[in-house]
Amino acid sequence: MMIVKINGMDVDADDPCALWQALYAVKLKRLAGEQVAETEIRSPVGQRRLQLASVSLADLDAELNRLRAACERKNGLQRTRFAKGIRWGC
Repeated sequence: MMIVKINGMDVDADDPCALWQALYAVKLKRLAGEQVAETEIRSPVGQRRLQLASVSLADLDAELNRLRAACERKNGLQRTRFAKGIRWGC
């Protein structure tokens, strides 16, 4: 069992369900504007403000999707979303 610290909490890295919960909390904070560092650069000719984040939301979403699928497999649940094709004949 490997323990990692995410958002100040100790999480079992081998448990996809626990990882999903911890990373989802991180995503909610990011969406609320937390955990975004903002800095300002001033020079004689101008001023620039930068916002920095530790991970992109797209990367976070991809990892959340992967962990959700792993958690569902671990618990024996079927995926609730799937694509179904329908073809109508004339």
